Order: sequence, then structure tokens, then C-alpha cells
Amino acid sequence: MPSDTDLLADLLAQLEAQLAWGPAERWTNADFNSLGERIAEVTGTTLSPSTLKRVWGRVSYRSKPSTTTLDALAQFAGYETYRAYRAGRIDEVAPTAPDLSTEVPREKVIPAANPVVGGDRRAKSRLYLVGLAVATLATLALLFNTHFAPAAAPSSSLAAADVDPADYVFSFRPVGSGVPNSVVFNYNAERAPSEEVYLQQSWDPTRREKLPRSGKTHTSIYYLPGYYRAKLVVEDIVVSERELFITSDDWVAAVDADPVPVYLPLEDVRRDGRLAITAADLTDLGLDLQPTPPKTTLSNVGALRGLWSDDFTFRTRLRHDYATGAAACQHARVLILLKNGAIIIPLSAPGCVADLEVYAGGRRISGRDTDLSAFGVVGDSWLELSCTGRDDLLVFSVNGREVFRVEGEEEPKEIIGIRYEFTGVGSVEELSFGNGSGEVWGETF
Repeated sequence: MPSDTDLLADLLAQLEAQLAWGPAERWTNADFNSLGERIAEVTGTTLSPSTLKRVWGRVSYRSKPSTTTLDALAQFAGYETYRAYRAGRIDEVAPTAPDLSTEVPREKVIPAANPVVGGDRRAKSRLYLVGLAVATLATLALLFNTHFAPAAAPSSSLAAADVDPADYVFSFRPVGSGVPNSVVFNYNAERAPSEEVYLQQSWDPTRREKLPRSGKTHTSIYYLPGYYRAKLVVEDIVVSERELFITSDDWVAAVDADPVPVYLPLEDVRRDGRLAITAADLTDLGLDLQPTPPKTTLSNVGALRGLWSDDFTFRTRLRHDYATGAAACQHARVLILLKNGAIIIPLSAPGCVADLEVYAGGRRISGRDTDLSAFGVVGDSWLELSCTGRDDLLVFSVNGREVFRVEGEEEPKEIIGIRYEFTGVGSVEELSFGNGSGEVWGETF
């Protein structure tokens, strides 16, 4: 039975024969550029030259290609997906082996002063494979949860062969603009082989609402702006997904509360040349900061257009304004929001860095097993934070000093907004986004 490495090598050999450009070891950078363009024309997925070089072994890299990359290569070769190619090849010689396409690449930490973890472009997945769905949900739930705790994926008695995405209808219509925003979903799941039919609002499996299998319409409320992939789920199998982009007309200031966030008037949040939610604001709303300080957020989604994670600069000045009692760690996060993802930069007081987690380039890096002490810089003073993306490399700096690097393994994604999160309260003094052509968006309040 061929190994996963042999299967990929055979597929690459097919592509080389199909292209008739000669051996890949003689290909130039222009050839890899041309191949990326051809793949995009056929599949709708753009793979960067650096990604293609890694797949062909022209650049040393230990992690395995992403599912998006494998699917694009297989589709360019004439197969429906990489899984379909793989199944056909294995059926020729032996029973099914573990599937390369459903494995999540391991972190690649390069030991140095600036750790590096282990990047591709603009994925448009056509099928939602069970392995990818489960891995993505488990990983993103771990990354985005406020307390950095994983959300367990539900178990299922169904297999992929039990459901056919063509049997389902799934669409939506936002009621208005801004937030909160009700979204009307229309669906047809009558042919589902189980009564366990759900609407999942986003990446978070805890945001599931059970639907009657015979129903047609369901309305959900989205409380924060952002880019969501709403999912129609049967047991734990995603049978359909739809992109849902909820923008904000301006900044949205909110206090996390169950079941509905508490919004603050923007005119009260813009003050003294900064954007800030204060302890007095919360007290005036009857919200307690002790014993457990609430999470406050400042979000802006929709002001950016045409900025991508492989060519951008971001800079901001911020400050945590509350360190009393249970807020002594002064946790804060800056989320550069992407289409179907995010770059998450954590900050804290120096003594609390073990709780931090960076998420960038499709990788989760935990302060439990990686030195993230450079992000333990929160105190009483303003700090300057910056992040730049060039090709597959993300570089983070604090107060003008480079502190961390991450080499991404996911397709570059479009940047759609920014969110600041504070355990307690905090302030933002300025921010700017740009790329090689100059500033794209900036605010000084």
C-alpha cells in the first residue's frame, strides 16, 4: 500500500507530465508563478510560489501541505478532491490507509531569540470534508475562546458516506446592517439521516441551535461584527456552509454579557484623543468589575478593502486600564480579523505569560510550551504593538523591538477588520493599516 508521501509524489509526477515543463528541480521562480496562475484559473484557489516550492521540495519544510493545497493540486490534475485521488490510488493496491488530507500540520518552532512557527492563498473550498471540519472546529474553538479552553466536538454515529451535500438547501438574508443583526436562514434538511440537525453560527461549536428536520426557516442574532461561516450540520457533519459578512458602520464598543452584550454609545467611548471604555462606564451601567471583571471589546469591521495577510503592516498604541483584584494579569488581545480566520496577539502583565496564546498563520502557539514572555509587557503605560506580513512570514514587535516570528501554513486571507479585547477595561490611542503601496486605513481618535 503506498504511503502518504508516495501518494503525493505520484500526484506531483502526474502534474509534471501534464505540464511538460521538464523535471521540477529545473523549474524557475517564473515557472512556479505561472503554475500558481494556472491552478487559480482551473480551481479558483491561488497557491503562492513559495507554497508550490515547498510542496515540490525546493524549499526545506517539515510540515505537510494543507488540505486546501492538496485539493487544488488534485483538482488541477483532474480529480474532484485530493481525497478522491487518494481513494482511487489506494483502491488499486490495498485497503484504506490514514488520510494525509485530514491531518493538521504540526507546529514548527525554530529555536532562536525569535521563535518561528510554521503558509499558502485565497482558498475557496468546494467540499467540506469531515476531517477538515472536525479539525478546524476543534482548533479554532481552542484559539478563540476567551479563557483559551477547547470546546469538545460532539460525537457522531454518521459517516461521510451517509450524507450528500446535494440533498440540502442552505441560504440566508440579513435583516439590516450593523449589530446586533438578525439573520434569516432558509434551509431544507428533510433528507437528513438523523434528527440531529443544527445551525452553527460560526467556527464555534458551542454556538449551535437545534433545528427541526422538517423546518424551513430559522432566525439567529449576531452581536459583534465580523466574518462568519454559518454551517448547516447533521450530527457533527457539516453539510453546507455560507459566508456571512457583518460589517459595522463605525466602531462598536461592547461589554461581554450573557445572553446579550451591553453596548456603549460611541460618543461616550471617544474621549481625550483615545477610544476607551472606563471602569466608570461599567459602574454607570450597573456592571460589576469584581470578583470577575467582564471582557470589553472595541471592534471595527468593513473599513478595510484589498489588504491581505501576506502583504500588510499594522501598528497600534494601546493601554490596559484596570489591574485591580482578579484583573491583576491585565489580559488583553488584539485580533486582526480575516476572512474565516484571525491573527490573535495576546498581552498580559509579565507574571501571567503562561496563560497567553498566539494564533497566527493557522497556528496556535501556547505560552505553556513556548516562551511568550516578550508579550508580557502590560502595565500602566502606553505600549506600541505592530505586526507585519510578508509572504508566509508574520513578524511581531513591541515598543519598536521585534519579539516574535511565525511562518504561516495557511492560505493568505483578506483582512476585514480589527478587534481589541480587555479583561476589564482599556484604551486605544491610534492604529494604522497599510501595505507596500502605503497606508490603507488609519485613526488617531
